[in-house]
Amino acid sequence: MPANRLTATHRNQTARALLVRFALTFLGLVLLFSTLVQVDLLVFDGAVGGVVSNLSARLAAASLALLGADVARVDNTISYRSAAFQIVSDCTGVEVIGLFVAAVLAFPSGPRRKVSGLILGIPVLLVVNLVRMVTLIDIGARYPETLEYGHLYLWPVIILAVALAMWLSWARSADRDRHLLA
Repeated sequence: MPANRLTATHRNQTARALLVRFALTFLGLVLLFSTLVQVDLLVFDGAVGGVVSNLSARLAAASLALLGADVARVDNTISYRSAAFQIVSDCTGVEVIGLFVAAVLAFPSGPRRKVSGLILGIPVLLVVNLVRMVTLIDIGARYPETLEYGHLYLWPVIILAVALAMWLSWARSADRDRHLLA
């Protein structure tokens, strides 16, 4: 067998092994994250999720107020334009952030690259989710008939697309750096 064919075969096997390792690690981390969320719900009665929901509601209400809205907040409920919006743990973006974190940690790169990816990516996703909450509250108060579409269809696609684009960009950069150092 020619040397270049052997090298190509070896490269394909290595790439396949890395892909399988990434997929299994990613799925394991997603399962771990999901288990932790369920433990919070079942054992701690959603205490951690409640704190995150209240903080998210506080940030959304403050953002609306900064934009000039007459808004009130009690715990995780925001009142705006005679409409009330309850911010629950599903509204916090924690699931998308969990997927992003799992993808970064599962990718074959060094610890420094992973930390930099998380330090850059998590705040961006938090800001995008804050924009999501603020726009949904404003749209829901002004045009309640469109809230369901924005809440269930439009924004989930947008925030997942942002997370995927950030991860792909980071992974490409991390992979390029790995090859430069090899």
